Amino acid sequence: MQMVAQLPKNSASSANSASPQRDRAYRGLRRLLILQRVPEGQRLREPQWATQLGVNRMALREAFARLEAEGLIERGPTTGYFVPTLSDTDIREVMQIRILLECGAIEQICKNGKPTPRNLKGMRNACDDFEELLRRRYVLGVTEADRRFHESLIDAASNRRLSILYHRAPLPLITRKTQQQDDWMNSCTTTLNEHRAILKAIASGNATEAKRLMRAHLNKRSLLPLSD
Repeated sequence: MQMVAQLPKNSASSANSASPQRDRAYRGLRRLLILQRVPEGQRLREPQWATQLGVNRMALREAFARLEAEGLIERGPTTGYFVPTLSDTDIREVMQIRILLECGAIEQICKNGKPTPRNLKGMRNACDDFEELLRRRYVLGVTEADRRFHESLIDAASNRRLSILYHRAPLPLITRKTQQQDDWMNSCTTTLNEHRAILKAIASGNATEAKRLMRAHLNKRSLLPLSD
């Protein structure tokens, strides 16, 4: 009779409990990095982030390794991990990829006859949430709603591989950084208006206009000149 090796019960229990912590650490920190809520150049100190994310340090280290492989964080010259500083080339590359993917999604939505109210509900809800959170001056919430608009656009194309690629790619949200409340409000209001204009063009099936608006939107947000 063939014998099947089994893990001790305590080992199996430990493995099962480690997986949710590892996933929570990865998803939580990755989201903050994508939303640029962790300053560039900052060292990611294990005790601080383990407490903030509610995970043990082993799970956090595994999340760090995964994020390093994706290019969202970098190992330090001697020890530890840091948030990389984005160069002009990095920003340009991020926005060029986003233009390709998001304009491709617009083309698919309009080509396949899917600019229906139901299919565009996620984008519309993201705009409404953006407006309400902006009124309340909830900075993180506004940033979340901003990102969700673009993610909902990708998902509305109903292309599973496109969604996987976009959601897993190291594509941080590039935003203008300002310390002045009025400047922030004006910038966010402009972003919201651009989102609604893009949504309106998609809803009418005008892929050409929607892509033109999206290119202009992302070009402006990059703070750098981008080719179409």
